[in-house]
Amino acid sequence: MTTSFIDRPVMQWALVLGIGFPLLMLVLGEFIFRNRKNRGLSSTVSNIRNLVLPTLAIWLMLQEVVGLPAESTAHKLVETAFWISLIFAALTFVNEVIFGSAAAETARGRVPKLLLDLLRLILIVIGGSIVLSKVWGANLASLATALGVGSIVIGLALQEPLGNVFAGLMLLFERPVSLGDWIDVDGKIGKVVEINWRSLHLLTLTQELVIVPNSILNKGTFKNLSRPTQLRIEEIMIGFSYDDAPNKVKQILLDVLRDTPGVLNVPSPAVRTREYADFSINYQVRMPVASHDELSKIRDEFMTRVWYAAQRHGLTIPFPIRTVVQETQEQVTARTAPRPLELLKRFPMWTTSPGDNEAEINQAHNLAKHARYRKYTTGETLVQVGELLDGISLVIEGSAILQAIDKEGQLHKIAEVGPGEFFGESSIASSQNSDFTIKASKDLTVLVLEPDTVHEWIGQRPRLAREIGTVLDHRRRAAQASRKIGSSHEITNGQEGRPVAAKG
Repeated sequence: MTTSFIDRPVMQWALVLGIGFPLLMLVLGEFIFRNRKNRGLSSTVSNIRNLVLPTLAIWLMLQEVVGLPAESTAHKLVETAFWISLIFAALTFVNEVIFGSAAAETARGRVPKLLLDLLRLILIVIGGSIVLSKVWGANLASLATALGVGSIVIGLALQEPLGNVFAGLMLLFERPVSLGDWIDVDGKIGKVVEINWRSLHLLTLTQELVIVPNSILNKGTFKNLSRPTQLRIEEIMIGFSYDDAPNKVKQILLDVLRDTPGVLNVPSPAVRTREYADFSINYQVRMPVASHDELSKIRDEFMTRVWYAAQRHGLTIPFPIRTVVQETQEQVTARTAPRPLELLKRFPMWTTSPGDNEAEINQAHNLAKHARYRKYTTGETLVQVGELLDGISLVIEGSAILQAIDKEGQLHKIAEVGPGEFFGESSIASSQNSDFTIKASKDLTVLVLEPDTVHEWIGQRPRLAREIGTVLDHRRRAAQASRKIGSSHEITNGQEGRPVAAKG
């Protein structure tokens, strides 16, 4: 029986290529259009449509329709082009679909660049082996022997670069560092932003890119500041004068540590006396923070607060000088700090007037003599609710907020006092405990007047006594209202919604 024309294998392949290939191209084109937002997937399918399928169609046409022998050069070139386009599409799939669309915080997003390069190399080697063996008939065993001899020569010529490559492979498998880790290499501290065949890239806090060859990491030692946990304990050395009692210094530094935002309570911060140096007693401060990323900001905040605390408590931070100055502590204080009597002139009710007698002038001098000059930084707590007040504070610069506790235990702002105003008026009442938590809302400078001297002063000034009594009454009523209603709004004195404040 004669075989029909359509049943011939040549015509069947011709029909498949002539009809099936255009239809497949249309289907893939529609798929690319509908998934154009998915860049990785659309890029892979585009490479299949534009490269793999055309070379496959030409290869099949030459082999099945034209009947070109497989040993011919044209046939091998087309087959080689097909395998190369297939390898390229596979690389695009690995780059874009598997790893390109992964979020940075996921496991795929944290895969080192070195591993991706290794995966690409494996795909290329496999594809190249298939082409050489199946298409060109190369003997892979002989080729490997020839490459082995040649690699000895290449290895000797490229000893340093290849050393970095193998060191990079060791880092890849051992994984002592990962992307995002903070490491310290020979005093250079930075965040790991890339790991490749030759080197590791660090981004420092000053936004400098430090390139560290892999061989240095493999041969030397380095610190991983993000392992085994992100927790960091920063050690800071601070020196204070030999005249300052160590127990007092350590307690003050510990209070500053606990009040600094970002310093953790677990593990507990600690302060230890470290050494007796030439000019100071040095103290070691152990400051735990959540991660290295926050360390610089928290350290700055802590060191800033140390200065203010030292000023308030009369501590001296010495500096290395050899000049011998014979001065008493009173002379030093008088030379470095403003005179309280001059500061009191900014508060008319707390200073003398031209008509005052000698007794009143003496009272003013006594008031100034026992006054204390103090500084606080923004956010510092001066006193907590229920703590003992040491006097009335006259605000010279900056501002402070007064907060009361509601029935739910939440703090609410009662008033904000600024220059010329005062707080701590309950220190001269029968109870000298604070009704409020008082915090510095801006860098604050105050003059603290002792309760005993204030009693003597207001005894001769009924108007000032009434003013203090009015302020005390207003603020206590506001605190009581806060405890009852538990509102999240400010408690005011009923005068145009302004928080209760008091002018000196």
